[in-house]
Amino acid sequence: MKNRWYEYLKPPPLGGILIKPNEKVRRRSFRVKMLYAFIYPFSSGIVIYAGLMTFSVVVTNVTGLLPQIAHDLYSGKINTAGSIFLWLFAFFLGGFFAGWCVEREKLLKWRYLHLVPLAVVAGLFMFVGAAADNSGALHPVAFPGMMLFAIGIQNAMVSLTTSSLIKASQMTGVVNELGVDIAEIFHSEGEKRRLIQREALLRFIVMISFVFGAMLSVGVFPHLHTKIFFIPAGIIIAVMVYDIWRFKEADAYTS
Repeated sequence: MKNRWYEYLKPPPLGGILIKPNEKVRRRSFRVKMLYAFIYPFSSGIVIYAGLMTFSVVVTNVTGLLPQIAHDLYSGKINTAGSIFLWLFAFFLGGFFAGWCVEREKLLKWRYLHLVPLAVVAGLFMFVGAAADNSGALHPVAFPGMMLFAIGIQNAMVSLTTSSLIKASQMTGVVNELGVDIAEIFHSEGEKRRLIQREALLRFIVMISFVFGAMLSVGVFPHLHTKIFFIPAGIIIAVMVYDIWRFKEADAYTS
């Protein structure tokens, strides 16, 4: 009997009698990954357009910053290159902060320590959203740095949560890996093929979610301006609440 990806979207039977415990755990884990595959890229899609309109710079990745640094250094624009390097460092610092909290949580057994980086992300989004209605009042270096720091945290958190399977804002790698997955599906079978199909589905969801988030931002930004950052802030807060509820439900299930 062939395995189909949509079987993992079905809720477990009442009482869990017909499904083995390990299978129930895997299905629950996959549904959580699907949720993250939609939520985080959707948030990033909102931020990428809103950040571009507010700061005239892409604040969801740093790929384009490296050639800009090289250009400014070659042109002798040391101050400009230094400012862009600070954005690059802010993105790195966001990943470092998220990774540090997650690893300390494992070491110290503090279950909710990973929520601290998410709280920082929500706080930064709300701070920028409440900063000003006029984008000219926002500092051209500090505020993009805040956004890159927040996106660095968000990317790291979703990557750590899904074992590097999902990238919240780096669509270049997602599209490339989806192509590899599709090729492998034609050359695999059985359990290996089923796992590759699940990964391909998650990456497809990431792409679609990112586009939908950007479309929402395009439509809403002219009306809300910087207040649009309250939307991704609310999304992150909802993820935090869901994580707390999920852990408490797991405790009740195992007790």
